[in-house]
Amino acid sequence: MKVFQLVFFYNRKEHLKEFLFLIVLFCGCHSYTQPKLRIEPGVLLETESDNLGLLFNIEPHVKVSENMFIGLRFGISINPQKIEIDNTSSFFVDDLDDNGIISLLPTFDFYLTDKQYRPYVGVGLGYYIFNNIDVSMNGSTEILEGSVNNQPGFLVRGGLEIGKTRLGLEYNFIPEADIEIPNGQVVGTVNNSYLGLSVGFTIGLRKNNE
Repeated sequence: MKVFQLVFFYNRKEHLKEFLFLIVLFCGCHSYTQPKLRIEPGVLLETESDNLGLLFNIEPHVKVSENMFIGLRFGISINPQKIEIDNTSSFFVDDLDDNGIISLLPTFDFYLTDKQYRPYVGVGLGYYIFNNIDVSMNGSTEILEGSVNNQPGFLVRGGLEIGKTRLGLEYNFIPEADIEIPNGQVVGTVNNSYLGLSVGFTIGLRKNNE
């Protein structure tokens, strides 16, 4: 991989600050219920990149009933995008192997049992932020910045939790977005939806009065 990931996160640093602030605020607002923090590394199960597709989620969550939890998930995925250029005789993407998505979603999980082995299903609805795409014209060395509008998206997930460890499968449905070069021309589309497999670990956060 190139330095894309570092550049992408640096260019989105304001969004990252806002998302992290919301996570801290979420934990503070629910400190009386002792929120827990879930950390989920994982892999993407489908990607067009020659590089490995990865995901990483951080999610504080609180228990609202015996079988229901609400949370706020901050997610990063590397190489999930599937890019299609409309006119390949005129344009091509400079590098298909480096792309990323940042997301923030309120979530709801329902556990089917309260035993040691706990299958669950969950949903989420939130906002997904994309990187720009380098587009080149055939026969030219000029690189054009193809902008991709950020989109709302929907999360569906399920899996099995054993103690503080969770094995999960998630699908993030995100509408296709146009790739637009600086002159306003749309040269292609991006399918941003992705399927991922993750292993999560939960840690407790101390109450303020402890």
